Amino acid sequence: MASTGSDASLRKHTSTIRHLDAARAREIVTLFRRPAEADGPRLVYDPDDPVESATYGWLHLDRSCDDSPAVVAHYKTHLYLHELLRLPVSVARELARHRGHLYLDKLTGITDAVATELSKHRGGGLSLNNLRHLSPTAARALGRHDGELSFKRLTRLDDAGALGLARHAGEHDLDRRERLSTVGAAALARNRGDLHLDGLEVLPARLARHLAGHGGRLHLHGVRRLSNAAAEALGGREGLLCLRSVESLTPRQARLLARHRGALLLDGVAIDDATAACLGTHVGSLAVNVTRGITPGRLEALVRHDGQLLLKGLKRLDEREARILASQRGTHGIVGLSGLFLDDVERITPSVAAILAAHRAGGLSLGGLAVLTEDVATELVKHPLLALDGVASVTDRVATILARFPEATLSLQGLRRVSPWGLAMLRSHPGVELPDRLREPGGHTKPARAAGPQALIDAIERIAREGEAVLEKGGPPKKTH
Repeated sequence: MASTGSDASLRKHTSTIRHLDAARAREIVTLFRRPAEADGPRLVYDPDDPVESATYGWLHLDRSCDDSPAVVAHYKTHLYLHELLRLPVSVARELARHRGHLYLDKLTGITDAVATELSKHRGGGLSLNNLRHLSPTAARALGRHDGELSFKRLTRLDDAGALGLARHAGEHDLDRRERLSTVGAAALARNRGDLHLDGLEVLPARLARHLAGHGGRLHLHGVRRLSNAAAEALGGREGLLCLRSVESLTPRQARLLARHRGALLLDGVAIDDATAACLGTHVGSLAVNVTRGITPGRLEALVRHDGQLLLKGLKRLDEREARILASQRGTHGIVGLSGLFLDDVERITPSVAAILAAHRAGGLSLGGLAVLTEDVATELVKHPLLALDGVASVTDRVATILARFPEATLSLQGLRRVSPWGLAMLRSHPGVELPDRLREPGGHTKPARAAGPQALIDAIERIAREGEAVLEKGGPPKKTH
């Protein structure tokens, strides 16, 4: 569960809370409760509310019996309680009412009863990144949770625990699992959500064969080498497969992996002629790193790949390379269904921009461009589906150029500085995607909450102080669960 920059200040304050009783837990959940109300075809929200703005519009489509008829959902808010030392059942019961992501990353263990209460949490992920062990009963309970589960330091998970978690349909993050039994792998493979097993550095063939049956996104970030048998097993699966630490593949292994269907992320693999030729036959998104050099021949082989292509480490482009990339075909030969991501390219010439603008396989992302000159903008804007999310500022002249092609789509999500006149020009373009704070205000906003952001922070700080007073009076808790 990734945190957002806009909730950093709130995270700082809630992370000072080390003790809660049931009443204070109920209060903190209420403070972070954000109903989403309908106003005609739009939802109202408060852009100045730090809790609401940090949700980036993500919703949990659930209403409680005490919601007003206008409430159609709740925003998924982030509640960080990283320093909470104990979690009694009564507190867990109250925190489970929170709608949104819930972070409890200080706890090294939880009881079965607490796990049962936390399993009722709805509307977001549950982070327990300091847990070292889960009992089979606790695992079965958390397997009923309907959001992402994160256990980055879980070093012990027996077969019964794996079977319990296998019932879970959301994302599993088990980064520290260094060993996994065959039974455990078979159990976790039943899950259809994201599965992170980044602690595994060795992938025996028997585990690979079971994990190949997993139908969600499979992350094996710790694996550095593959056997032929493991490559064959993984090559037979479908769905995202991330092997970002694998450094080299034999031609046979590359051929076997190329049979995989879906997103294939090989960020660390050295690309030679044979590897490029094999991966060029893959169908589905492909991410490779070409930092160690890429020849035109290897680039041509990779571009034959059928699907989105992400080339990491490519910082500069000459005209010959641009022509090769611009020749990318659409997925299954259909124009517009593929895409080219060149987000490490830092600078291009106007001639290279003109060549890339002729690319029609799908989207073109140049997120590494921080400066957009007039001559480069004049060429790039001719691309029908363009992302320039690294551009932080534009001049009035560049804004005018970008607004010339109203039939195109242009993403400028990283834009921070633009004059009022330039902003008006960009807003006049129906296809320009701007960051939230630069979008045209309309009927979807509402006045700031009466209490205001400072009152929210004051309430959080008071809850933290009251908790510290309890700890000082009774001494530090002997247990962490």
